[in-house]
Amino acid sequence: MKTEKIILISSLILIAVLLAEAYRENINNEWQPFQKLYKKELKKKAIDKKEQKLADNYEIKMRQIVVPELNRVDRCVICHVGIEDPRMVNVPQPIKVHPGDILGDHELEKVGCTVCHDGQGRAVTKKEAHGVSVAFWEKPLMYPPFLESNCVRCHNVESLPELTLVKKGKDLFLRNGCLGCHELRGKGGNLAPELTNISDANIHLKHPVSEELLDRFHHNANIAYIYESVKQPGAQPEITAMPDFNFSEEEILALTVFLKGLSKKEVPISYLAEIQEGKQPETVHGEPLYRKYCVACHGTDAKGGVKNINYIKRTVPELNILAERMFLDEPENANKVSELLKNGVDITKMSPKLDVPKRGRVLAQYRAIRNVIKRGSPAGKADPEGPEPLLHMPSWAKGLSDKDIDSIIAYLLTLYPWEQEETSE
Repeated sequence: MKTEKIILISSLILIAVLLAEAYRENINNEWQPFQKLYKKELKKKAIDKKEQKLADNYEIKMRQIVVPELNRVDRCVICHVGIEDPRMVNVPQPIKVHPGDILGDHELEKVGCTVCHDGQGRAVTKKEAHGVSVAFWEKPLMYPPFLESNCVRCHNVESLPELTLVKKGKDLFLRNGCLGCHELRGKGGNLAPELTNISDANIHLKHPVSEELLDRFHHNANIAYIYESVKQPGAQPEITAMPDFNFSEEEILALTVFLKGLSKKEVPISYLAEIQEGKQPETVHGEPLYRKYCVACHGTDAKGGVKNINYIKRTVPELNILAERMFLDEPENANKVSELLKNGVDITKMSPKLDVPKRGRVLAQYRAIRNVIKRGSPAGKADPEGPEPLLHMPSWAKGLSDKDIDSIIAYLLTLYPWEQEETSE
């Protein structure tokens, strides 16, 4: 008898739960009032009998956009029902038309909503759909200006003039030598974390950020972490070789927007056609290559001076004296070798032979420098019992071609301070 009572009570509880859920799903849900409001607006804006009839027949129901190519089911349209209706301008959200002319170039049935806006497309409540306060949901709804970050999932950065922050962030990233330590899409150093998919990084438990930053960035932990890392390099982790670049607030924001756009390409090739067409081979010039890969460690104009913990020389060596190290004692000889390397000439095999004084020493030192760049070089410890220096010369055998390396050497040979040498004499 006792068992029967337990079964009966359990059954009644289960029925009550099912009825409550059915009521919530079909009668007392969040989205039905918005569709009713939209229907009311349709009736109000009807200008003839045909439109009036369409408004009367508008059905209150579950709506969704299924995009198999993107593996997405977006139910955002159960609330944002006026998203494609140009008449829904002076109405409240969420029934308002999508701003701008974005949907003129993007077919909603083909791209959906979350590929641009993030959030949880399958959800049917605002909290869950926006994903802002949903524990461990890595891609909550994106807010301006970070919507720019998601545009590069399909578009070539250079093809859209509207992506001002992404472009500025990319320029700052390249000009400040971030690739010297960070790898990005197969290019760059190995001294710091790879950034290819930084936007997809799960950082909730590894790198907790302050509530203040989470509030500022609508509880998007990934954005908050990226912003903090750019603004305060020593925040996470405390011991780091990343220098404080003293970026302005605008520059920090631009870099964060750019880095937030670095994610896995989860869209099919057909969506990426514009990126493929817009991809151009990298122009090989010594100065921009130096700024992309070397400047963060070796300094502006290759003057060195960047501190390196427990390094025997204390700071990263200067490279603006490369002409001296290569036994090129006169400006005309340094310029001659620089021009040959810049033009892709193999100075070790050229015919006639390289015509400079101390040719044997020059070529031997040139080979040694190229080998250091290609193979890398560990940083010697000042205190053998102390910590490993944070910076060392990484191997660039995969990241830079022989032509790239020669272009960088050619540029460095032009930086020797000949005028200072003459003055000191």
